Amino acid sequence: MSTTTLMHQAAVDAEFRAAVLADPAAFGLTADALPTAVEQADQAAVDSWTDGIVSSEIFACSTSCSWGPFTVVCDGSTK
Repeated sequence: MSTTTLMHQAAVDAEFRAAVLADPAAFGLTADALPTAVEQADQAAVDSWTDGIVSSEIFACSTSCSWGPFTVVCDGSTK
């Protein structure tokens, strides 16, 4: 990995950052050269938002059907 990639990964991945801080020389870096870490996502909020999206997608996937005097036609598209 390039130094730029290592720095980026250390800024966004808390586990990787901890590994780098534990032994920066193994990665060819120094602890003081690392950029500031980004704030980690709140997993409970992400899960809640994802559950809401999944619920709306399930509702949106129902098919449209038309009934005539002798036939039933379902086009498979969403309502």
